[in-house]
Amino acid sequence: MSELMRLALVGIAGGLGVFALLLLPAMWLQRRRFGAVRPPRLVGVAAICVYTMTLAGLTIAPAYDIALTCRSRTGGVARLDPFHSAAELLALQRGGAAWWELATSFPALQVAMNMALFVPLGLILRGVFRLDATTSVAMAMLLAALIEVTQYTGAFGLYPCGVRIADIEDLVANTLGAWAGALCAPLLSRLGVPLFAREPEPG
Repeated sequence: MSELMRLALVGIAGGLGVFALLLLPAMWLQRRRFGAVRPPRLVGVAAICVYTMTLAGLTIAPAYDIALTCRSRTGGVARLDPFHSAAELLALQRGGAAWWELATSFPALQVAMNMALFVPLGLILRGVFRLDATTSVAMAMLLAALIEVTQYTGAFGLYPCGVRIADIEDLVANTLGAWAGALCAPLLSRLGVPLFAREPEPG
């Protein structure tokens, strides 16, 4: 099992644990607001819990052996070129790589995964918490920046070195993903997706 897969599974387990703690309060709030428990809305709460903990696991928890990493690294490592993946893809293209090889290459997949990771955040901020698109994207960008700072500082000194590489390209990709999610949130509201749709409260 790859390290990232392990982190994802830990995040899922952690999210389900958080949902278990929130289940009774969520049921109480639903009974008070709607007069009955709404199972689809509980599923939505569970999905948000799992997403939040998985996001933390994939972005903050160490992806490599801490002792081994910190033997060859002091302090944090920052990558400040926002176009290094584009440069790598251009080099592959010049080397004769076909379009499908470019699309499935590590630089392309890394950018795509960083964007996909923050699409749900944009959806949640705008569709569930009812923030406007600009505020949703700004908050997502601030969270992405906090994640990169956490990676650079080794979780603010919790680890002996920066166990992840702080990459400004990740910040850009995360922000673009949140922007895409914020744009799609009204569609989920119109489709009546639980937590996104405005449900009438009993009079």
